[in-house]
Amino acid sequence: MTAPKTVSWSALVNVGNNESLALTVSGEAATPDEARGIFAFACGQLLGVANSADETTAPLIRAYVSRLVQTEEARPVEREAPAPVPKKGTWVPKITKASYDARQANAAAKQDAVPATPPSAEEQAAEAVARVVKLSAPVQKQVESFGICDKCGEAVPKSQVKLSQLFMSKTLCKKCQAEASA
Repeated sequence: MTAPKTVSWSALVNVGNNESLALTVSGEAATPDEARGIFAFACGQLLGVANSADETTAPLIRAYVSRLVQTEEARPVEREAPAPVPKKGTWVPKITKASYDARQANAAAKQDAVPATPPSAEEQAAEAVARVVKLSAPVQKQVESFGICDKCGEAVPKSQVKLSQLFMSKTLCKKCQAEASA
């Protein structure tokens, strides 16, 4: 076994606009595989920077790392050749009578589930109100500081609610109150 040596990997990535990213990783390695492990760590650090970089810088860093890893020297030493992986053909689904019948039944069930006529606006509004979740206390107070115009349904500030209640005995927005007064 050889004595450990200090290995340093440095990378300088040009990210455009006269800017660059520099990274140096050092460590002790006794074998070429350990040196390549340090290299792999450096590549991982660069890819980590790419994950948090903006959308123009990240592809530049990834492209740089991919060019580095494509060189033979960067790849780990293989002790024995791995067995070749057999190539798989494209998967073609097999349609059987049973699966075809099941698919047809499922499509027919979905068509039956769709109502013949679309729900009216009132039905849609009732469904939406039924789905509303109770608001938390701070949000509830904020919502309660507004009223809803009895005529047009617009949000009415609390001060306008008081004013319209005083003069019209109902909640009206400024526009509807002006129309009612005229």
